[in-house]
Order: sequence, then C-alpha cells, then structure tokens
Amino acid sequence: MALWKRKEPEAPCAPVDWRGVEGFVLGTLELAPTKKHPYGVRGPMAIRVPQEGPRGAVYAPCAFRGALAGPQPSGISEKCLFEDPECLRVLCRIDDGVQDGALRRHEVKDGRGEIIGTIERHPAKGRKKHPSWRIRQPGHSEVVGRSDGDLIERGVVGLIEYGVSFYESGTLGDQRVAKPRKPRMIHWNDEAGTRVMSSQGNEHTVKAAWLDRRLAFAFALLGDR
Repeated sequence: MALWKRKEPEAPCAPVDWRGVEGFVLGTLELAPTKKHPYGVRGPMAIRVPQEGPRGAVYAPCAFRGALAGPQPSGISEKCLFEDPECLRVLCRIDDGVQDGALRRHEVKDGRGEIIGTIERHPAKGRKKHPSWRIRQPGHSEVVGRSDGDLIERGVVGLIEYGVSFYESGTLGDQRVAKPRKPRMIHWNDEAGTRVMSSQGNEHTVKAAWLDRRLAFAFALLGDR
C-alpha cells in the first residue's frame, strides 16, 4: 500500500541587503503563483525585492514590519521596520507624526535613535490637486512627491471607466467584474527636477543612489493617505 508523502513547506526567502535596493513592494507574497502553488507562498509583512529565481518570481524580504513580523517586545509601534524576522535589530522607526495645521510631519530614526530624515504630507491646494509629499534628507535637496493628474481629471477617467464597465456588464452579464482603479502614480523629484523615486500603491522604484532607502521604506509604511 502506497503512503502519501507529507509535503514539506517552502523554505522562507533569505533576507537581502536593504542598502542598494531599487525596486521594492510592501507585502506578504514571497513566491509568485505557480502550478504547484496556484495561490503563491506568503510570509510575514515586509519590504520585499522582486527577483527571478529557479522557482519563478521571488519577493525577497529586506526589512520586516514589526506588527506582523513575529515575536516582538511589548510596546513596539507598528511603524517600525526590522532587519530580521525575529524583530531584534531595528532598521528604522517612524513616529506618529506632528500635525501643524493641515501639514503632517514624521521623523524617521535609526535603531540608535538618530534622525535619518523627515517625511511631510502637505494638504491639497484647492479642489483640483492631490496632497503632496516631501522627503528631507540631511545633506541633500528636498524631494517633492506629487502626481501628474488632478482630482477632476481622475474623476472624468473614473466615470469613463465606470461607463465602459457598466456597458460591458450589461452585454456580457454578471460574468464580468469591473477592475478596481489603480492607485495614483507619485513622481518624486529634487529641486532640479531630477527623478529620485516613483511610487504607485505598494510598488516603489528608487532611481537616485544617494536616497537613504530607509526613508523610501518609511513612506511605503505610511502609505499615500
């Protein structure tokens, strides 16, 4: 009589060095869906670097979010990243922010409590614009993050997409589900207009070698809200 062999769980992806990261996402997906794993393989919430491996697309972690990364000392804020899944080596901490009118400012500190830089959320100016962001890293020019379109433009596009979806649902029946709208694209430029980083939802691409990756990770943790 043949015995079924118990499937061994997939080994977690080994962490990679965070310092030279260019493209990254915030999420739990470690191994993209395959025939063997149609839903993919997931791990702890982390900053992850897309790579190609022998098993297909792999999302290797480089920084772990404290709240969902495993055992941790009491009192650790969710806005904290660690170098290890055990949450023992702090990579950076993001405070709850200080509100100055409609402007909100966050300090980002390293594991020793020294300030790496600040992230600011500036309110929308008028009804047509999105909120904008600022990254301030000592020794470098201010980096401004904003999107190309405005709320009215996105609203028109949204109405068009909704109309097309409504028409298709009427002609194709309930089998078609409207696609969710993509998050806005944020372009981060320095004072000279040079592209430093791009962000869209949980996906981020760092283009400037001098940008401290911990500031980019901190924005990913805060989210475009």
